[in-house]
Amino acid sequence: MVSYFSNANDEVTGLSMLHYQVQVHDANAHVFAVIIEIPVTQADQELTLSLPAWIPGSYMIRDFAKNITALRATMNGVAVAIQHHDKQTWTLTAPRVGMLIVSYEVYAFDLSVRSAYLDQFWGFFNHSSLCLQVKELAQEACRVSIEGHDQWRIATGMKRVSGKHFGPGEFIADSYEALIDYPVLMGMLDIHEFIAGGVKHALVFAGRHYGDVDRICSDLAAICEHQIEMFGQQPPFSEYLFLTMVVGKGFGGLEHRNSTALVCSRKDLILPGKRVIDNDYRTFLSLCSHEYFHSWNIKTLKPKTFIPYRLNQEHYTEQLWFYEGVTSYFDDYVLHQTGLIDANAYLALIGETMARVQRGVGTDRQTVTESSFHAWTKFYKQDENSPNTIVSYYAKGALIALCLDLTLRLRSAHQVTLAQLMHDLWMRYGKTLEGTDDDTVIHFARDTYQIDLAPFLHQALYTTAPLPIAELLQQFGVSIKREAASDDNSFGGKAAPNKLPVALGAKYKASAQGLDLQVVYADEAAQLAGLSATDRIIAIDHLQVTDTNVREIFERYHPGDTVTIHAFRRDELLTLTLNWQAPKLNNHILSVSDPQLAQGWLQLAKKTQ
Repeated sequence: MVSYFSNANDEVTGLSMLHYQVQVHDANAHVFAVIIEIPVTQADQELTLSLPAWIPGSYMIRDFAKNITALRATMNGVAVAIQHHDKQTWTLTAPRVGMLIVSYEVYAFDLSVRSAYLDQFWGFFNHSSLCLQVKELAQEACRVSIEGHDQWRIATGMKRVSGKHFGPGEFIADSYEALIDYPVLMGMLDIHEFIAGGVKHALVFAGRHYGDVDRICSDLAAICEHQIEMFGQQPPFSEYLFLTMVVGKGFGGLEHRNSTALVCSRKDLILPGKRVIDNDYRTFLSLCSHEYFHSWNIKTLKPKTFIPYRLNQEHYTEQLWFYEGVTSYFDDYVLHQTGLIDANAYLALIGETMARVQRGVGTDRQTVTESSFHAWTKFYKQDENSPNTIVSYYAKGALIALCLDLTLRLRSAHQVTLAQLMHDLWMRYGKTLEGTDDDTVIHFARDTYQIDLAPFLHQALYTTAPLPIAELLQQFGVSIKREAASDDNSFGGKAAPNKLPVALGAKYKASAQGLDLQVVYADEAAQLAGLSATDRIIAIDHLQVTDTNVREIFERYHPGDTVTIHAFRRDELLTLTLNWQAPKLNNHILSVSDPQLAQGWLQLAKKTQ
């Protein structure tokens, strides 16, 4: 490989610091070029190079090293042999004192927040996908030079030491662990800065969009200020960036120490002149709120077993229910507390979460701590049978957090809230970077507030018993009504119009070719008839079924009626008998029945006299 940088040299200079250089090599081919200058201080020094197998916050082995090509090393222009150790690790021996140059290319075409992406329009990368760790220097500070195309701007939370603001230049990180916590977005970026809680923030867009950036920045400022105040005006960062890739259809976020990487759909950004926060824009604000909350809850307050991370293999914990579930509770609750969504909208979101948890029998078969522990496989590698076998530690964790908030309020005469607990936990275990054990919340609440959460948490975390949500909400003047959803493909927190009289018991995608079954729920009509996920129903009662007549056909029947089903499994035609079932009450509709009891937990509009 040729040298892509003119300042690469083979001699140890006065500044003998590990130096990474990242440049766009071929945007059309989606290739970054990377050069590492490694100062060697003794002859025959053995060095170990590796790339993480996963990235913190996304609990699945990704094997980023598979994208590295053309790896080579030289000293004074002479090749140095590199040996493969395993799929993500290499070793070499530097023959003399001097500067060892390691160069390679990285294929980057994963349009997500986890890895790296490059085309002629923009580039994004996590250093965990591009920059090899030098094990022997992993605790040392390192320099990073980043170059893009002409006129491209560069946004990262890494400390800048040269170059113009949002321009190419040189940066510094305190260690390799710090380096991989600073994602980089580059391109013809649309950048908007704002102040929240006395801290400079930047909303950075890559990709075409039509959003009302002033409105978005204003709403984000309210969210950020609320969270900063919640944690005691002590954010664990001096600046923060929302690095956002805008696409036609997409969604995702990943937290970092002073930034978040986001993917959003173009329709998620509110248009100028539009005042009402619709579901799309609310989704974007909730995503931003979620990732921002992680600045405290997982980036600094984290499981003790994560200190430090083991990035070469799975790193297990039972505590993701807390770190993702509590964060999921607050992402929407903060929107409500700041007045961005009203009480009715917020209660509908709780109802939707309840519906997600209770649709399928997975919630009866897996505890939330098991879900946390097996995130690496069962949660992050879901298949068509997952609703029948697992529960989400995000969604059920959010419901446990709701119960915790209401319980703390009730047992403290409304003096202690979950927000207070999070502030105090962060001050004790997060700010100090001590980390939490599985039972830290129980012991901390008992010692700090004299509130015993052990009976509730042991049942909520280690059994599949139903959560006492209805009983707790009732004490806050909120009632729950369960109704059938519109059809098999929907469930949520709002009343559904045009309910079908029968249920197939399967999630499906309707087309001109029939109904393609995506999920078949355990012990419901489709499974009892012998249907499976990926089957295609082509006829019901000897009549063709398509996307244009599916509702018409379903409306002909009543629970208990029997019909003949014709379906394809692979290329084989099946003839099956199906007994229609009544629709399950999959919608959970929450409403305020006693405003006086709800006031305090909910922000209710005062009636005018």
